[in-house]
Amino acid sequence: MALVYQEIHDDGVIFNVQDKAEVLIAQLKSREAAARQSTLHVAQNLPILFWFSSRQVAGDAFVAGDTGAPAYMIRALGGRNVITSDDEWPTVSWEHIAELNPAVIVLARMDRRRFPADEVAVKIHFLETDPVASQIAAVRHHRFIIMNADAMNPSIRTEGGIETLAQGIRSFGLPN
Repeated sequence: MALVYQEIHDDGVIFNVQDKAEVLIAQLKSREAAARQSTLHVAQNLPILFWFSSRQVAGDAFVAGDTGAPAYMIRALGGRNVITSDDEWPTVSWEHIAELNPAVIVLARMDRRRFPADEVAVKIHFLETDPVASQIAAVRHHRFIIMNADAMNPSIRTEGGIETLAQGIRSFGLPN
């Protein structure tokens, strides 16, 4: 987010609206701080998976690694990304994901329909009916958070993604 804030600052200088840029940066930082505070005791080390899509629904999943915006969101709230890859969006098998047993799965909502798993309802149906995926804690307890895919890319929308993640985590009523 430091790069996003720097870009907002630089654009403010370029367009001679530095004051407005600094207000926007302060608002974004305040929103993130509020989201962090709202999950302070609930999200600590909570195992989370972000599932973007899959070429084939039952095939390997495009999931968030440790270097992109979703990993930032997870860390911001004190959670733990179950995927430790240095790739931004590695493909991972459902057998491996089941071994990692995330407590929460964030599902990307998108308008595109390049792959069958671009549709949230298709993702949920797969998770609930697949013999392996259905055994994951997040699936057994229906802990799905639906997030717009654009929030999963580093941008001004990432702060909205953090808020969505925080609200979803709070909604599950997990113990403090």
